[in-house]
Amino acid sequence: MPLECFYTLPDRLEEHRIIWRIEPRLRDRINELCQKIDPLAELDEKILTSRIARYLFEMLQQHPEHELLQSHWIAFLERRCEKVATRLAHFNPSYFRDLVLIGAELANHPVNFFENFDSQRSQFEYWYPTLKRFVDAKIKYLIIPKFRELTGIDTLGRTPLGLAARSTRKQVKEALHYLGYTQAELSKYLLAWQCFQEIRHSIKLGVNQFKIEHFQNVAKRYCEFRDQLALPEGHNRDINGEEIKTWLENIGIAIRKLLDPPLDSLDTSLPATTDENTSLLENIPGQLKEDEEMQQTVVAFRDFIAHLLEGLPETQEKQLLFLRYGLELKQSQMGKEFRGQAQYQISRLLQRLNQRILTQILNWVKQHLELEPSSECLKEIEVVLYQYYSDQIDVFFEKTIQVLGTQSREVLKLFYIFQLKPSGIGTRLHKSEAEVKELLEVIKQWVCSSITEKIKAEIQLELQSQGAAQKRITTVTETRLETILQLY
Repeated sequence: MPLECFYTLPDRLEEHRIIWRIEPRLRDRINELCQKIDPLAELDEKILTSRIARYLFEMLQQHPEHELLQSHWIAFLERRCEKVATRLAHFNPSYFRDLVLIGAELANHPVNFFENFDSQRSQFEYWYPTLKRFVDAKIKYLIIPKFRELTGIDTLGRTPLGLAARSTRKQVKEALHYLGYTQAELSKYLLAWQCFQEIRHSIKLGVNQFKIEHFQNVAKRYCEFRDQLALPEGHNRDINGEEIKTWLENIGIAIRKLLDPPLDSLDTSLPATTDENTSLLENIPGQLKEDEEMQQTVVAFRDFIAHLLEGLPETQEKQLLFLRYGLELKQSQMGKEFRGQAQYQISRLLQRLNQRILTQILNWVKQHLELEPSSECLKEIEVVLYQYYSDQIDVFFEKTIQVLGTQSREVLKLFYIFQLKPSGIGTRLHKSEAEVKELLEVIKQWVCSSITEKIKAEIQLELQSQGAAQKRITTVTETRLETILQLY
């Protein structure tokens, strides 16, 4: 029963799992709420769980010192910690116990943990899935830095593709050599890695969002250069996207094995500067305080960015930034959206605008962090802008999905999440394959049209009907639907 997460607490921690026990007081309170919210037992289990979670959350906000309410949410957070730890320990199950122990420190302070959760962002049946996604993401991104710092293991939480993307050519070569790859294999893998980096930087897409067509582009690039490799006959054949993906994952696995030091547990003492060795776990409370302060700084920085961008005095400035960092248009494409302005004019406007934004951000960094920004700051600022407008587009998609009919949403989930073919969807919905194809096309066109209208309203700009912005929105609709539908 999903509601168990609100009334069960850890009984004991085993090597790869938690044994749970029922806390009678918490269970009785949940049973009372079930009777209060659903006296006739008519609600679907998911809806009932969502309503009880929402009620408990609102009560915690109103009564943050209430011991029973805190216990409900400690139980909930402990359950989510187990799920996150299980996923993170996939590559080395021996990490599970230590990850849970670090997560337990977070779970003991539910009021602080939920401080930055925007409870109004999602409504009705989407609220609870949004909460769980927020919790899992926050747990993950709080415990991973602690674990890395305390153990020296830098690869936890990163996929093989992510490791391949972040590594240098020297690291890749070193890792493959460490695992005993031959010189011929080294040459092929290094060329594949180089082509992967070129494609990755050209499309500005997270590596874990790569689809087979992206790997196929890497393979195509590889085949253009493979003749330059001095390889024995029969070792220089054409390859496809699937093989490229496998090679890159092998590189990531090699990097992980090279960088991960042997470690059985966080309870293993490491050499210290004093005569006595101390357990790494003793450092956790201090680290938590530092992380809480850092989290507050991150929130303050995001608020500053939002206030800065929303407060731009000129409408055209907002339009420029959205087209550049939200839709990622080139300057020549942006010029056409502005009724034929020349590229050099767009470039000049963007340079002035970026410089003004950069100056204000650097002043904030100096004032609040007491740091002297490096020469890499401009690149980092651009990352912030891309993320800000990406989040804004995500909100547009969430609002659009929320007003879709139940059947339309179900069709999209079957197609994008479960990746069923139209014929398979038709079997489930008692429709023909042609009807499903037509329905999918209508729904996608409606979603795309809705997103377009929201963007036009946001930036107060009439987009060209067949222009680059409209084409980009169509592409974004395809890629974002799969991500956003994971919430519902």
